Amino acid sequence: MFTGLHVPTVEASLLEIKQDGSTGNRVRITKETLIGRIDCDINRSADSLLSARHASLSLRGEKLHLRDLDSQNGTFIKQRQDTELASGDVFLIGRELFRFHVQASEDNAAETEGTRVMMGMPNLQPPPPSAKLERIQLNGSVVETFDLGKPETTLGRTKGDLVFKNDPYMSGTHARIVEQSGRFILQDLKSRNGVYRRIRTEIELQNGDEFFLGEQIFRVELKVS
Repeated sequence: MFTGLHVPTVEASLLEIKQDGSTGNRVRITKETLIGRIDCDINRSADSLLSARHASLSLRGEKLHLRDLDSQNGTFIKQRQDTELASGDVFLIGRELFRFHVQASEDNAAETEGTRVMMGMPNLQPPPPSAKLERIQLNGSVVETFDLGKPETTLGRTKGDLVFKNDPYMSGTHARIVEQSGRFILQDLKSRNGVYRRIRTEIELQNGDEFFLGEQIFRVELKVS
């Protein structure tokens, strides 16, 4: 006997990941859930890096969404696949925080007064964009700047183009930025601690996603029935 179409339901939970890698409490997400330091559903009052109301989780239909509530220090999601960088993106490798910038090169042959004389065939291909990487502090201030002038730039603790030997949380060769036809791709080189990208507003979460805010790390668990 036909009883109608089955409408799938989603059970969503957050699993706390401790600093040593062990798991802590599991929190079921059934409504909009606030994470922060004061008057939130998930309170971490001792975490000074959290904003009072830092981020929210909401289950809409079969989708779980994570939103940063204009927090001071941001909300970061662990990268699970190669990702194209956009100008202004911020990401964490080890304990080093970086901000990416890209700018299209200006046409140095811009017209001046009078008529230019054409010498041979015009160059119809736009010049490649120039990009740079800023190592920044939590407040956004720039510590140092690196030009990304090579097709590939590798970051690591012991090997690479940019080496940070004093960061014990960074793998020997941790990540790489690859330029592909004017696009810049951030790759995790199977590092131990991963690459975390700061979300801009809201993202959809998948089962197994990990994100951190302040000093708190959570893993998403989604079960469809």
